[in-house]
Amino acid sequence: MPLATSLAIFQSCNITGVPKSTRCAILRDMAKVRKAERRPPLNKTHKLKHQDWAKKYLKTDFSKVLWTDEMRVSLDGPDGWARGWIGKGQRAPVRLRRQQGGGGVLVWAGIIKDELVGPFRVEDGVKLNSQSYCQFLEDTFFKQWYRKKSASFKKNMIFMQDNAPSHASKYSTAWLARKGIKEEKLMTWPPCSPDLNPIENLWSIIKCEIYKEGKQYTSLNSVWEAVVAAARNVDGEQIKTLTESMDGRLLSVLAKKGGYIGR
Repeated sequence: MPLATSLAIFQSCNITGVPKSTRCAILRDMAKVRKAERRPPLNKTHKLKHQDWAKKYLKTDFSKVLWTDEMRVSLDGPDGWARGWIGKGQRAPVRLRRQQGGGGVLVWAGIIKDELVGPFRVEDGVKLNSQSYCQFLEDTFFKQWYRKKSASFKKNMIFMQDNAPSHASKYSTAWLARKGIKEEKLMTWPPCSPDLNPIENLWSIIKCEIYKEGKQYTSLNSVWEAVVAAARNVDGEQIKTLTESMDGRLLSVLAKKGGYIGR
């Protein structure tokens, strides 16, 4: 099983209950593994803003928060993902070499409590500026999901988005305000903090599924269909686990006097 995890290799052999350290020790005698990714540290200003944010939302009912984000998926997958355990004497699978991963699709989604909103596909060739972002939300999120919700739900929902220029601009903020998403209903977001957003874990789940064993795609439609299929396989309990992790993430920020680390 080239490019598989140690757990997947052992499961394929119907071997369970083996600690990771033992699995890896055994595999090191016959295979090799890719290196872990690195991340730059947060500076002091970032950590202080993370703490201020955590204090502000510490008593928030996070089941009322809609966590949103965009993800770009390419035909070839993220750099370095086509690496994993390969037995000695085995040849690595042949992969196509394409510039910029062969092109990609931009995907938007949200999670709230145990529900997945979307995913929705940004039209190919559209660059998300303030105007196109708001139009996208109108055509997808508002018309296809939000409008179906009850008045009490809309009254209590808090909308979270990161600080991308198209999100945080005066135009987008004013547009959302006209939709009733303003003041306390629009969550402020600290800088350099993707790991605080639980939807990042959803993106990881989806990417692990669509790119497992180094899979590549031949068209934008095929990779989009793979995203939709993977998203459908994420059940409500998985989403609930992610959204319910927020209390722990905030406490971690406060305990460490800095940014949340870990997924």
